[in-house]
Amino acid sequence: MSKGDEKFNLLLEASDDLIFILDNKGCFRQVNSNGAALLDYSPKDLFGRHFWEFVDPKSDAVIAQSFHEILNSGELTTFEVTMTSKFGREVIFQMTAKALKEKNKITGLLAVGKDITKIRYEAERAKDLSVKLVEAKRLISIERNRANQRSTILEELARLKNEFVSNISHEMRTPLASIIGFSETLVSDPEMPRDMQLEFNNIILKESKRLANLINNVLDLNKIEGGEIQLNRSNFNIVKILNEVIERNKPLIKEKGLTLVCDIPVEEIFINGDEEKLSQVFEGLISNAIKFTDTGGRIAISAQSLYKEFEIIISDTGVGIPEKDLPNIFQKFYRVSRPGTEIPGTGLGLVFVKQIVDLHKGLITVNSDINMGTSFVIKLPKGIKLVTK
Repeated sequence: MSKGDEKFNLLLEASDDLIFILDNKGCFRQVNSNGAALLDYSPKDLFGRHFWEFVDPKSDAVIAQSFHEILNSGELTTFEVTMTSKFGREVIFQMTAKALKEKNKITGLLAVGKDITKIRYEAERAKDLSVKLVEAKRLISIERNRANQRSTILEELARLKNEFVSNISHEMRTPLASIIGFSETLVSDPEMPRDMQLEFNNIILKESKRLANLINNVLDLNKIEGGEIQLNRSNFNIVKILNEVIERNKPLIKEKGLTLVCDIPVEEIFINGDEEKLSQVFEGLISNAIKFTDTGGRIAISAQSLYKEFEIIISDTGVGIPEKDLPNIFQKFYRVSRPGTEIPGTGLGLVFVKQIVDLHKGLITVNSDINMGTSFVIKLPKGIKLVTK
């Protein structure tokens, strides 16, 4: 052995890195003891074995690309590779390699691998800690915002409740004032003409029904929210119920000077549900369409039998609902803000409608454009036994 070879071997054995030479087939021809120990082997364990045997499969693509560059460029090439030790431990090396040539013919490969496993794991851990720190800060920020939102929500609820009390008080006072006023007039004037007495009695009856309906809406809503309401289910013709509600509202539609267009199926379509409450749903939506549509406007009611559902669409050409209010119209006490326009209401009607449709496992959606009108779409399941809450 020449002095040069002896010095090279001394250098190999003194280094803590993995230093090795591969032959032209990729097998270990020489490897230092400390380097082999990094993989839990002795040098003689590695001699003659192919380098690729010790490469972790997830590094296959990197090794293939790196070896291609080494063999074709002839320059020093640096890359990372994960290798598997004798006991299955992963060791990450930063390799610097160069092809060995004699007479322009590749005879092997010389490489030095620095063990960077600890560095990589610490970097990954630091990255993980950094991610967790960012996440922790984000969660703290969310909790802080949530606390602020709670305060805002409580304030908003208080405002909505106060507004609701004010609205419902106004809604109750109006029919009560009519009932009391016309009743006092009837009592104080026994000689009142018969036709005037009948007119006053009709007004009292109408306002009494209005007041009773308002009270029932509040009570029904509380029952729904308390899980006390029950659906009186039966199989009934939904088309018949819809037509009956439309007929009841025709006088009011005509009185307000609105055009009514209907496209309702002729055939009977049966569903299993609560006939009375679904009638109230249709009544509420048609009443809203009439209320929010000015004289000369149009109300369209259409229905069709789908594969598993019965669909009802109630549209109007009224004032419409602002886009910002659409997500909230089914919330209790919520009323659409209409500056300069006083339209009576408590903010309970659509809440009741939504709750009843939900109890029937149905779906209600709304589309609206300001001053162009609103369309409510209801889909109710057909042919199944419904479950109440």
